[in-house]
Amino acid sequence: MDTSANMISRAFASSGYGVFGVREYHSNIKGRHSYIHLRIKEKQPRSLRYPVDYLVALDADTIFEHLEDVSQGTKVIYDLSFERSDLASARMIMRDTAERIRKTLEEGGYERNVKGALKLMEDRGARLIGVPFDDLVNSAVKEGPASRYFNTLGAAITLGIAGLKVEHTIEGVKAVFANKEQVVKLNVAVVQAAYEFCMNKGLAGKELPELKVGKRFLLTGNDGSAIGKVLGGLRFQTYYPITPASDESTILEEHEALKWIQKETEKLKEAGVVVVQTEDEISAVTMASGAALTGVRSATATSGPGFSLMAEGIGFAGMDEVPLVVTLYQRGGPSTGLPTRNGQSDLLFALNTGHGEFPRIVFSSGDVEECIYDAMKALNYAQRYQMPVIHMIDKNLANTMDLIPEIDRKRVKIVPPVRVEKEPFKRYDLDTDTGISGFGIFGRDIFWMTGDEHDELGHVTEDPVIRDAMMRKRFQKLVTADREIPLEDKAQLMGPSSADVTFVTWGSQKGPILDVIEDLKNDGVTANLLYLKMFSPFPSEFVSSVLKKAKLVINVESNMLAQAARVIRMNTGIEIKKHILKYNGRHMTEDEIYRAAKEIIFGKEEKVEEVLVNGA
Repeated sequence: MDTSANMISRAFASSGYGVFGVREYHSNIKGRHSYIHLRIKEKQPRSLRYPVDYLVALDADTIFEHLEDVSQGTKVIYDLSFERSDLASARMIMRDTAERIRKTLEEGGYERNVKGALKLMEDRGARLIGVPFDDLVNSAVKEGPASRYFNTLGAAITLGIAGLKVEHTIEGVKAVFANKEQVVKLNVAVVQAAYEFCMNKGLAGKELPELKVGKRFLLTGNDGSAIGKVLGGLRFQTYYPITPASDESTILEEHEALKWIQKETEKLKEAGVVVVQTEDEISAVTMASGAALTGVRSATATSGPGFSLMAEGIGFAGMDEVPLVVTLYQRGGPSTGLPTRNGQSDLLFALNTGHGEFPRIVFSSGDVEECIYDAMKALNYAQRYQMPVIHMIDKNLANTMDLIPEIDRKRVKIVPPVRVEKEPFKRYDLDTDTGISGFGIFGRDIFWMTGDEHDELGHVTEDPVIRDAMMRKRFQKLVTADREIPLEDKAQLMGPSSADVTFVTWGSQKGPILDVIEDLKNDGVTANLLYLKMFSPFPSEFVSSVLKKAKLVINVESNMLAQAARVIRMNTGIEIKKHILKYNGRHMTEDEIYRAAKEIIFGKEEKVEEVLVNGA
């Protein structure tokens, strides 16, 4: 599935088109239904839509699972042999999902098999394109089972029908199977057979024009965060395997040398980025703190259950003013929850993790490009303010494929820690207006460390005067951070300064809402977006000024409790009463946000909350 999606993405990208996609995969190791939802436009897409224009089924289960995703004009591409499949024999469809599909077919009077499902799609206006997968592959290659090439065939048939030139499809194959000459040769033969099939059957689309664009990177959110950390000077990363955070660490392991930053690559060969898979998340967070105290830029990456285990270690970093970065990839909870599905339900947890009170910076990214620069900034924040920094990336964004422009090296900055030459060295010096004391490094400075409250040298104390002074010192750093961090890194108002509707969101809903704002123009409605990035320190004054001027405010989040709206109320006293929420674990799409927004704006009944349900 990944291979075929990468072929399609890279083929279109090589022809100059914009590509955007989200990978949805089941947590079952045996591989229950997974899929990639792609959108291709002349300009770079920012969101996805349903119903789809093409449904490419690489197995029979896909026909059943995506019954609701087709409409008038959808082209359904499938292997003719699937028509023999029955719903009852679809072993990889979960029982509750199969029961829901069965009811849909029976209530519509359709057979409970692929033929029945295809007839339902056809009656909804879909165009069925049955392809003899085995015959086509066997006519092109003789090596290995035909099923080995079904993903390439499905991708090539799709691109042929779409009208993309065959040379761009071949470019996609070469990119996916780089440095594997024989594999490329065999798959190119399958591509050519697919294009010939489309021509002979009258399926080939009108040839798409090539577009001229500059250099771009096809990346995921995981890729972006990994690259940003390297650019930000990361030298040590820990992790314990967990979805969807692990990808970032494995990317760091695989790409220590990056060809497009040659000077930095030479330095990496000398120093290296050490990536350690620990025995658990408790080890991961404490080992990362230990590394940070040697003077190297250090981070760890995890998801909800792992973050829960890190709570005590993060509290230690808060007490001892350790420059620790934790990249928190959000997924559906609680407990194991939805291990491979989207969620934004960890915001309040991130703001309050660890017992007691200590400052921490909590901020999030909303697109892949932001992931790069935000990961870099997280390391700078940690070094500058000597406190835990929690960088939040939701699963949807982690697994988003996006084309971004070439990285702006002028935006790459590494801010060194504060160094104060004093004798004796006071690691927790109270003589500071900013709350930031001189940074101590193991092996260079002599100081004491403990999880207890301490004096300026680090010695344990329970003196009430020292306790009050240390608490104020630590929290003064948050005041300093609030003053120094630019407003655009904390919150932004996107769109006109005055509008009929003001959307509020954070994370990966940013792109879909910007598209919905364009859609609403056609309905005569002006809209803007209050886009939140930083939740600690929170930009209270700016957020208050925007919301007090707003006529109708609609909050959009991927959680059940509207957590960002609660943070807004806690910091400003302003209650947002209209919400569009989604918590089924699937990515938000432009069309469903648009429908929900119109229901709130134009609906005859007073709508307080709209819950979205798209996604298989």
